Amino acid sequence: MKIAIIGTSKMGGGYVRIMAYKNFLESKNHHVDLIQFPSGSYESKICFYYQRARARLRGHEKWAMKKLADMLEKRIKEQSYDVVIGVETPFSYVLTRELGCLKIFSCETLEADELYFSKKVGDLERIHSFREMEQEILMKSDYVVFPWETTENYTRKYIWDGNNFVTLRYGCYPQNKTVPYFFPVSIISLGSLWGYWTNKELLSSLTSVSPYVIHVYGRVKPQRKYHLNYRGFAKSLDIFYNYQFGLETVSKGVFRLHSSRIMSYIAYGLPALSPDWMKFSYELKGVVPYNENNFVDIIDEYSDRDRWETLSREAHQQARELDWRITLKPLEKLIEK
Repeated sequence: MKIAIIGTSKMGGGYVRIMAYKNFLESKNHHVDLIQFPSGSYESKICFYYQRARARLRGHEKWAMKKLADMLEKRIKEQSYDVVIGVETPFSYVLTRELGCLKIFSCETLEADELYFSKKVGDLERIHSFREMEQEILMKSDYVVFPWETTENYTRKYIWDGNNFVTLRYGCYPQNKTVPYFFPVSIISLGSLWGYWTNKELLSSLTSVSPYVIHVYGRVKPQRKYHLNYRGFAKSLDIFYNYQFGLETVSKGVFRLHSSRIMSYIAYGLPALSPDWMKFSYELKGVVPYNENNFVDIIDEYSDRDRWETLSREAHQQARELDWRITLKPLEKLIEK
């Protein structure tokens, strides 16, 4: 089949999902085209970021999404695709149009809820407008794919209870070589640092009390007030080989109960430290729940070589069970239908 995948070209959970879709579908002998924003040219990036910033500052998300959908609709019809997959809300409004093909919305997160919980936008009318567009995408797509059961359940409870919903678990690519043990142990926190969900306050607090090194990597340099050991942008996940624990510090709340960051850690057999308010912390092997009060005690306990090596093996085994080549198998069945 001829398949188009639409989404971001920036590193992040959505980008990882796009590449996983592409690799999986091409392994099944489908032809796959990626339509990503911004595209590679410098001029395209400037134009894209200017329009996104203008839309956000003036509350014109609806205008920006419709304009992008117009352009995509024309391209999709000219190319006569059999399947179109939109990854993340800003790039998926074209799925509300009659395209003459199978339409799949990969709902990595809910943009209206991101705005609401970030507390950066006080204009509820603007958030409601965004929610209406997002709900329209959910309703008019043939299938809506969620990365976690909790995201699907949240959507059913608070937004729309659709009969076109499917959860395809977020996966990873298990590495052949796993991280080695070393004492004293070192800890890495890798991921986006600009969103509210990163919980920089918690990361700062843990850094201040931990006798163990915590290095922080990400694209956006954190403010000095957090006093983090910021190491810049990690160009490769092979940086994990220098650490013995991967740290997650996601914010509390009903909206975020899972994390794609942990999947990157366990792919390398890197034991993950995850907040005890996350459901994820109790679902996966190789993941240890913690809170601010017991953080140091938890690391002390699992720094023992035998316990650490057992935890590392469990993490890598979990990664093999959540290999993208396994978690995405139901996608081919959706397309065949």
